[in-house]
Amino acid sequence: MSDEQHERAKRLKMQLALSDYQQQQQQREPRWPARTVTAEDTALLATLMYDAYHGTVDDEGETPEMVTAEMQSLLAGKYGAFLPGNSFVIEEQGRALSATIVTLWEGAPLLAVAMTHPTAKNQGMAAELIGRSVRALAENGYADLILFVTDGNAPAQHLYERLGFVVED
Repeated sequence: MSDEQHERAKRLKMQLALSDYQQQQQQREPRWPARTVTAEDTALLATLMYDAYHGTVDDEGETPEMVTAEMQSLLAGKYGAFLPGNSFVIEEQGRALSATIVTLWEGAPLLAVAMTHPTAKNQGMAAELIGRSVRALAENGYADLILFVTDGNAPAQHLYERLGFVVED
């Protein structure tokens, strides 16, 4: 993405009332084994982030090294305190396939990242991990979850809307 395109990229704020999600979504048996994310997962998650965003509307021309630095910053609190017990990753043979990273941003849980490797898209992994994050947040007493999505990222917007997120004005 060129600098001009990046400057024009608009982010939409979306919010989910966790109680609404719990009522709308059926609890399903997990299809994939997942574990909570730790700060030691920086390299694993940076590789996934680079692969997931490269060539998409969210690609801002970052190099793998830049993505690693961004992931380090994210896990160190750039977008609020990292909430490892509410963040999940699905791995296969030492490679991350999908992940959610939740932080506490301005006093509210923020789905800072939801990403899936291109070879694993459209299998429901992101939806399952978001569901796990939502359930963990609800169990910890949180009422809402917010996220920011790039306007024009239709697959992500569709997923979030299907899960009950609504665009805030």
